Amino acid sequence: MDDRTIEEYRREFPVVKNLIYLDHAGVAPLSLRVKTAIETFLREATEGGAFHYPAWSRRTAEIRKSCAGLIGADAGEVAFVKSTSHGLSLIAGGLDWKEGDNVVFCEKDFPSNIYPWLTLGKRGVDVRPVPHRQGKVLIADIEQRMDGRTRLVTVSSVQFSSGFRIDLERLGALCKERGALLCVDAIQSLGVVPMDVGKKKIDFLSADAHKWMIGPEGIGIFYCRKGLVGTLEPTLVGWKSVENEFDFDHPRLALKSDALRFEEGSQNLLGIIGLGAAVDLLLEVGIDNIEKRVLFLGDCIIEHLDRRGLELLTPREHGERGGGITFRGGFDPSALRDRLREKGILVNVRGGGLRVSPHFYNRPQEIERLFQAIDRLLG
Repeated sequence: MDDRTIEEYRREFPVVKNLIYLDHAGVAPLSLRVKTAIETFLREATEGGAFHYPAWSRRTAEIRKSCAGLIGADAGEVAFVKSTSHGLSLIAGGLDWKEGDNVVFCEKDFPSNIYPWLTLGKRGVDVRPVPHRQGKVLIADIEQRMDGRTRLVTVSSVQFSSGFRIDLERLGALCKERGALLCVDAIQSLGVVPMDVGKKKIDFLSADAHKWMIGPEGIGIFYCRKGLVGTLEPTLVGWKSVENEFDFDHPRLALKSDALRFEEGSQNLLGIIGLGAAVDLLLEVGIDNIEKRVLFLGDCIIEHLDRRGLELLTPREHGERGGGITFRGGFDPSALRDRLREKGILVNVRGGGLRVSPHFYNRPQEIERLFQAIDRLLG
């Protein structure tokens, strides 16, 4: 993307008028498109009640298709969930675990991808942690923890603390070779790193919208590979879980044959509408273009770190990192974050360092201003 294109898209984000926003790995600001889509929904709901429901249903189907396209899936493999945790819990609670099965997970992953699996201990499932090695999760370590009873391997596509990006294609091939299912928490990559669940042999995926997808909180997507839908028992069942959902007078428990069985009740239409506008913007810009831009901005950050002799905690190689760059030095990361916030610069603290996570619409000049502020505050 050239500078002119970036400037055009910056107009989509009013936050740039007030702040230098570099915390998209935390909670991202919304675009005008998302704001407009939500305001339109609110106006229609206020002025027409359920009159617009048929149009909302059609729009929901379109958004489901767009979200599926974002990850290389079919629309029937995607359910709307309220959070990444919601989707991961569907797997932990829905698989027919047997005593003696084991699940392999990353010991320093974000807690959303830890707690659902720890609860399986009471069902006789062995929960096997994989260590972090200087912020990285090595596939060799994952393989070492696997055996003939490994039912599932679960990883984050990008580690929230270090920004390390795991080779999902290689891991997916390993899991298929060993007969294990692969689950991916994609919240730290979806919207900034291309995703193809088929190519990477991913069986389950969950991601909330409020980070790199630049959507509202409280809405996300859950992917379940078509051939696995029947093996995952819904932990929640409601009127929308079944084939005859609108036949209220003749209830019959016949679960839907696709991922929509996991949407048990009335949908978060406001959130879905906002998510749809966010995904449309991402697809318009192009995920490949976004990835290149964000990696370039990451390079700019690393150059500043090198000049100042600060310690980089994120891999340098493009293929091993997502959008966030974490670093440390002779400073208190939390105190520095708070002082930067007072100056209208938003970054965060993770993994014992300061994490900077720009999106495609950020400018190199904003990175420069960040480090100028850091120099003044630490000088």
